[in-house]
Amino acid sequence: MMIESMTQEHVRLRRLLYPLLAASLAACAADPGGAGDFEETAEVASPIVDPTPAGPGDLLAMVKVSSSQGSCSGMVIAADTVLTAAHCFCEEGYVGDNGCSTDATVTFRPDPATPGARPRVLSGVAKIQPDYNPSWTERQIEHDVAVIKLNGVAPAHVKPFVVANDHPAEGSRVTIAGFGRTGADCSTPFGTLNFDAAEVGGYEDGHDILRFNDQVLCGGDSGGAVLNVEASRLYAVHSMNTWTVSHGWVSKGVTTGSEFDWIKSHMCPSSPSNECSGHGDTCSCSASTSLLWRHTNGQVAIWFMEGGDIVGEAYPGGQDPSLSWKIQGSGDFDGDGQSDVLWRHTNGQVAIWFMDGGAVVGQAYPGGQDPSLFWKVAGVGDFDGDGRSDVLWRDANGQLAIWFKGDAAQAAYPGYNNQPAPVDNAWKVQGIGDFDGDARSDILWRNTNGQVALWFMSGGTRVGEAYPGGQDPSLFWKVQAIGDFDGNLRSDILWRDESGQLAIWFGGEQGFDSPSYNNAHGPGDLAWQVQGVGDFDHDRRDDIVWRHTNGQVGIWLMHGAHFVGDLYPRQVDSGWAIKGMLHDAGR
Repeated sequence: MMIESMTQEHVRLRRLLYPLLAASLAACAADPGGAGDFEETAEVASPIVDPTPAGPGDLLAMVKVSSSQGSCSGMVIAADTVLTAAHCFCEEGYVGDNGCSTDATVTFRPDPATPGARPRVLSGVAKIQPDYNPSWTERQIEHDVAVIKLNGVAPAHVKPFVVANDHPAEGSRVTIAGFGRTGADCSTPFGTLNFDAAEVGGYEDGHDILRFNDQVLCGGDSGGAVLNVEASRLYAVHSMNTWTVSHGWVSKGVTTGSEFDWIKSHMCPSSPSNECSGHGDTCSCSASTSLLWRHTNGQVAIWFMEGGDIVGEAYPGGQDPSLSWKIQGSGDFDGDGQSDVLWRHTNGQVAIWFMDGGAVVGQAYPGGQDPSLFWKVAGVGDFDGDGRSDVLWRDANGQLAIWFKGDAAQAAYPGYNNQPAPVDNAWKVQGIGDFDGDARSDILWRNTNGQVALWFMSGGTRVGEAYPGGQDPSLFWKVQAIGDFDGNLRSDILWRDESGQLAIWFGGEQGFDSPSYNNAHGPGDLAWQVQGVGDFDHDRRDDIVWRHTNGQVGIWLMHGAHFVGDLYPRQVDSGWAIKGMLHDAGR
């Protein structure tokens, strides 16, 4: 193995196994017919044949990975995902009794365009391939891969590698890279990224294991990369050096093609049904966002989006739904993975359009003919975590109510101390989001004095609270939207001040991450107004939807607080207004 650490027990076991290896080789020499099938795994210290130190702008998606087992190499494959070797986290007993840790630290190299920039360090949690079960005695290194889910996103200057689902031909040239030791005796320090051109020596177990017949790697290269010549597509993850009778000491790696489905399955967990496929720079998540429109004549329209392209339009509900009906929000009320539309009539009656694509496939009228107009819809979320949206109401006195699944017959009445009692009307509901990551919606409040509060909810029960931002964040700042900009399944708050400056509070906690156009400091043009957020580039992170006073629609693609690009679908008649986002969880 090539992890940059070795326990005394590892050394003891290696010393015990070397005599066994020598004896086995002698036996194989006496039995040439069996020699070609024999190999034994062991660690060895040999350098990359011709190491080339990476320049400041080379292979920026290569990262250093640290765990309780030592230091390894790794590769960024999505803004919040790093791929490395499983044995970087597992203390192996060599007979299948792994003990694996999960805590990880990932170090990114500085942005070469920013003189004096320092490396960025993020923590994360490792997920070990469940079939990883190595053994020296069984000569098995299959499934030696792990993914690290970061507590944040990679810096904006890091472009993830594409995870390949194919294999380079035997004998073809590839690029190998790692932060391991180099030199004739692997004596140089760990931490310098080196790369080299190498020839694929062959494959084992079909195409599960890639082998280099003339290349062995030093400690610390575990989890490193086998890439195409252009160093953009990732083909394999360095696993370990092994001995073969036919080739001597060789380096082996686990191919991404053999682990493709497992790797991709960890890159889109924004909903239970969201799937990740394709070979995009990050991951083509199947979940998507559409724009919900309404015209001043009452007509409803849906734009189905792929990035900045409108790939379809629908006009549900006929030509002119009565203007007495007002859109109140959207959510998945029937649990089919697609957003439905919540309406209310001026007489108080509530209706739900159950949607499938752009069609209304059913309607419901919960709450009777005329719920009192003293009650107003305050938001839509999933407070009990059952995969179906609920409606949060508030009456004129400040009392809250939750209609689970949008059904008045299942109402709960949360209060501050979980008693049905009004909340001071100086506190206004600002939005709904999952700020603690428990898959249940929470309530964002703001006081007329500017103070911000969070109620952490479990069903209709308030289970905790937080007051981020101090006593009185400036009233120059207004909440614009709630979304998940860093993809960690915790809601973030998007703010904007009166000058046009943006800020994001990640996880609802006060911060000063201030996204701006092309990541340049300064306020934004006030002719552009935030319309909402949604994931338009299928990377599991929300983007910002804007509209100009001239009717032009714009989308900022976001990675955390970093602006990474803008899209401009269409300029639209000012008679049309965006009324919300419709989310498809990706069935």
